[in-house]
Amino acid sequence: MKFPRPIRTLRNNVSPETIASQFLFHEFLKIFRDIRDPLFRQRIKRSIYRFKKRDGERHYWQLVAAIAEGLRVKWVYRLLTDTSYKWNLEVSAIKNLTMTGFSPLAVDKIIHRCGRDFYRFADYYRAHLHFFKKYMPNLQPRPERDMHPVFVFWDSGQRRLRLFDGMRRTTLAAIHGKKTIKAFVGYPVRKGKSMVNDDKIHFFKLLYRNSSKDAATFRAFTRVGKEIVKQSRNSVEVFTTTLKPWSDIHEKKLTKAIIDKRGR
Repeated sequence: MKFPRPIRTLRNNVSPETIASQFLFHEFLKIFRDIRDPLFRQRIKRSIYRFKKRDGERHYWQLVAAIAEGLRVKWVYRLLTDTSYKWNLEVSAIKNLTMTGFSPLAVDKIIHRCGRDFYRFADYYRAHLHFFKKYMPNLQPRPERDMHPVFVFWDSGQRRLRLFDGMRRTTLAAIHGKKTIKAFVGYPVRKGKSMVNDDKIHFFKLLYRNSSKDAATFRAFTRVGKEIVKQSRNSVEVFTTTLKPWSDIHEKKLTKAIIDKRGR
């Protein structure tokens, strides 16, 4: 498969944990933006980068999922845990990147109208400054965070590079006439699967616990559970640690049906 050539490759084969740790630090700066002490920020950064070694891989990725999916509703966890991708640090041409989404909804409609092109959106922004100052007051430089690379992946279905973290940084770069931006870029180079976080299985468990548990419901939950197992590389482990200890006979039966390979 041919991919767009980067302007420059800065580092090959960057580990997903390195990228995820930058994401966590970037988000912590946003969450605790009222704390401006540079020494405290550095202590937070060092602690984040040591988190996996200190608390283990499972808890590390649970934290990434909690911030990426629970708080920000981003694809960061799903893509960085997907073994299909190889990650490089690159200098990318902004013209090759596709805009994803912004809130509020009115701005997302403008992005769609601009063909998800950063430079067409930048032209629209300059022509409608009053609107954006009212509805997007956060579209401003943040020097303490703007040096971080954005996150991009090659979407095989749409055959284009899609941004999945760093919309504000890339949009501002386009508005100010910049042609390139530093990015972690994921390329699908093998068959692989992503992980499912424990909280999704916990929610699945609570849904079934509060259901009627009749035969039709059992079959429906079994189908959904098997699809989770099919799509996720750690799903059997999560199901057996999160679902198996249920005491109810119906719940134990569901767990067994889901992880039974004969029915897949």
